[in-house]
Amino acid sequence: MRNFKMMTVLFAALMFTFASCSKDDETPGVQPEITTLEISGDNAAITVTFNEAVYGMNNKTGNLDANSFSVGISDATVTATYSVTHVAGESDATINLVFSNRVKAGVTIQVTAVAGKIYNADGGALDADFSKTTTTVESGIIGKWSAYDISFILQNLNFDDSLYATFNTDQSYKVTAYYLGTPLSFEGTYTQTKSTSNDIWDIVLTQTLPSAVTSQGIFKVFTAATDSMYYEVAQVDPAIAGVTPPTAAAGFGSTSGGALGTMNLQKYNWIGQSE
Repeated sequence: MRNFKMMTVLFAALMFTFASCSKDDETPGVQPEITTLEISGDNAAITVTFNEAVYGMNNKTGNLDANSFSVGISDATVTATYSVTHVAGESDATINLVFSNRVKAGVTIQVTAVAGKIYNADGGALDADFSKTTTTVESGIIGKWSAYDISFILQNLNFDDSLYATFNTDQSYKVTAYYLGTPLSFEGTYTQTKSTSNDIWDIVLTQTLPSAVTSQGIFKVFTAATDSMYYEVAQVDPAIAGVTPPTAAAGFGSTSGGALGTMNLQKYNWIGQSE
């Protein structure tokens, strides 16, 4: 009889143990946290990767949005607005930044996932702010530019002062020039490489519209209250007799070995981020 009572007590204890560890009482999964940040070549987008699928709501629905994050920039001269692109259940989100002016390389950007705004698949919320930093990269010519001093050569060919250029992160470009008041578009692709000479970059442009033309040259961006750029290129294919492109080593004014002086030099102001 005593053994029966003891078995009954043990059975009851086991039942209590199983009941106290029921699924409903389990702590929701792993804490959501940022594992990596990846910044784009123009510094305008940061891909945020979490350690698991994340949601904006605790019932496995809802996209993360601007309220899910805060963004801090170490350069006090630069401000930015931002939006967030995310699909519920994905571990990656993109923070899209629109800067007040062109951001330099080496600026620290801190991304903070906000507590109580991000959930995992088990309904567990981020219970404390979680921050990670990344650093802006050199974007070179990427962006939108407006000429404030077109070259003497273009003026002599009856081009107006209005000249706009957009260089995109996908290495496509579009230049809009005005010939006697009529807009003309020049489009193609480009490559840029920073040289070892005085922060000057080399550039190669492969024009596809309105005709196939290859040009080579150099540019340099000067960081100021309004960023400005010196830009000098020359056509190399089809070749033009007596014309050779400028080089970073020789500097600005080196088109055709310096024979043209600064007549082929264009000057631009940065007016915004590329599309």
